[in-house]
Amino acid sequence: MHRLFSTLFIVTISLFVLLACNKKEEEQKTTAGADSELTYTVPQGWVVETPSSQMRRAQYRIPGHAETGDAELAVFVFPGRGGMVQANIDRWINQFNQPDDSASKDKAEIKKTESNGMPVTLLYLTGTYQPGMGGNMGSHSGLAGFAMLAAIVETSNDPWFFKAIGPEPTLERWRGEFETFAKTFRESQP
Repeated sequence: MHRLFSTLFIVTISLFVLLACNKKEEEQKTTAGADSELTYTVPQGWVVETPSSQMRRAQYRIPGHAETGDAELAVFVFPGRGGMVQANIDRWINQFNQPDDSASKDKAEIKKTESNGMPVTLLYLTGTYQPGMGGNMGSHSGLAGFAMLAAIVETSNDPWFFKAIGPEPTLERWRGEFETFAKTFRESQP
């Protein structure tokens, strides 16, 4: 009887710990974007990652299917600098080449919207992604069949940059959620 009680006790504690971990993970998904300047609600299913660079404020893995792979969303803000919205959109567009050699700027889907009174510019583009600061990276053949989902939110201080890169089917699958995500941006009150 004592052995049964001990086993039951261990199972109960294990379930409690498991539920507590799941609760913490769920909360992290919705509050991971909390910052002193901007908050946002991360779509369920995105995975919080440790930023791979000190330049990144946050980083998320956007799950794909086994055959298409995951995408990555990086969040940037450059206090006092960061450039104009259109200059950044143009730079990002230049990171893509088109399989038919047409101009990526003609294929880019740009949408102006707002989130809680702040202007937001959304960008969606597909093609061959040229990693780095711009396209035409010499002999690098790029990553064909990729896409970019991006948002620039203009806060009262500095613009925030949200840039997702990954396989086109993955980002196409999350496109609706990304646009909903872009409507959750809220500037924190001092």
